[in-house]
Amino acid sequence: MSKVFFTYVWGPPGNPAWPLTFATKAARSHAKKVLSEGDFVFTIGTRGDPTGAEHRGKVLGVFQVSDLEVNTQDYDLPRNHARPEFDGVTRFPYALHPIAVWQVTSPNNMFSRLVGPLTPNHHLQAQSKIIELDAATAVPLLSLERHQVSPTLPRTEFGRGLVALKNSKLAPKHQGNFSGTFGDHDVWFVYALVLQDVRKKVLAIKVGYSFEPEQRAAAHNGPMAPEVTGLKWEVFLKQATSSEDAARQIEQAVLAKHAKHRLASNGEIIAGVDPLAIASTIADVMRNN
Repeated sequence: MSKVFFTYVWGPPGNPAWPLTFATKAARSHAKKVLSEGDFVFTIGTRGDPTGAEHRGKVLGVFQVSDLEVNTQDYDLPRNHARPEFDGVTRFPYALHPIAVWQVTSPNNMFSRLVGPLTPNHHLQAQSKIIELDAATAVPLLSLERHQVSPTLPRTEFGRGLVALKNSKLAPKHQGNFSGTFGDHDVWFVYALVLQDVRKKVLAIKVGYSFEPEQRAAAHNGPMAPEVTGLKWEVFLKQATSSEDAARQIEQAVLAKHAKHRLASNGEIIAGVDPLAIASTIADVMRNN
């Protein structure tokens, strides 16, 4: 059964929604320690600036959490350059990417009225951490009217790939009346296969994309007869992407960067390049797209 927590924030979750943010790495580590994937964190507006007067002390949003660690600087999030002390990206760089997010739309959303009296220590700790509520106290929060919004995605293909991979692993675990819905889908990977001889010397590298890189390696090994030739293709690297189109574009960008080393007989195979150089190229392309 999902547990319920709360924490204080500067405003509504946004649409698309921010990740669930923390001011310190220790606070995020604490959250991962006490949370299980699928738990709910209700966000409450602080009683001072920069929270708007209309949001102070009110239940503003609900995050259903995953354990995927992210950094707010990897997202295109609103910035407050005029008041750096109130810039959420700078002040709260550590985050967990959510499974699902809701904005609370109920007009009767004053936190203190819904949960009753809490200890001063609860409120103090919730300024920097997530605090668990017992099941009875959480009931009114779970009954609030709400509207689901989409989580903001990281701006790089590397980050979007991590989210896609996490979503695929969560499906269909967290389906229900008050949870996100993930459909079953394949995750597309950019991959690098290395062709090795019996001494593990790398003879060539194949760059491609697939939702099952291991099967691609097996398909190439079939006609190779490794038990006779001593040659075998193995998966050296596979990196999740956000879509088939993204995987194809990354594959083509990597091949283009190593064009002079591609075989004339098969443009997806590269010779004379260290596999680590290919891995570095894939990382560079994904972090800049």
